[in-house]
Amino acid sequence: MNKTLVITEEDRLIEIIRQVIVGVLKDLPYPSRAQNNEEVLTRSEAAELLNVTPTTLTKYVKEGKLKAGGTERKYLFMKNDLIKFMFNR
Repeated sequence: MNKTLVITEEDRLIEIIRQVIVGVLKDLPYPSRAQNNEEVLTRSEAAELLNVTPTTLTKYVKEGKLKAGGTERKYLFMKNDLIKFMFNR
């Protein structure tokens, strides 16, 4: 059965996307805290929050300075981890 979903509000679409991401993350070993409804950010959102380029953000992950879930181009970050990182740089 095909269903059509029409979303007219940007905030509602963002919330639906976040719910799907959290649902996917529940099946991954990291970040397990997503189950507690902590905010999850994409690579570009995380880079914007830290005011760095996505490339620099990837460098931080590879150097072990930041934790991330997913794969290199599809990293996901816990907002609380990013905030802690900002204050400990």
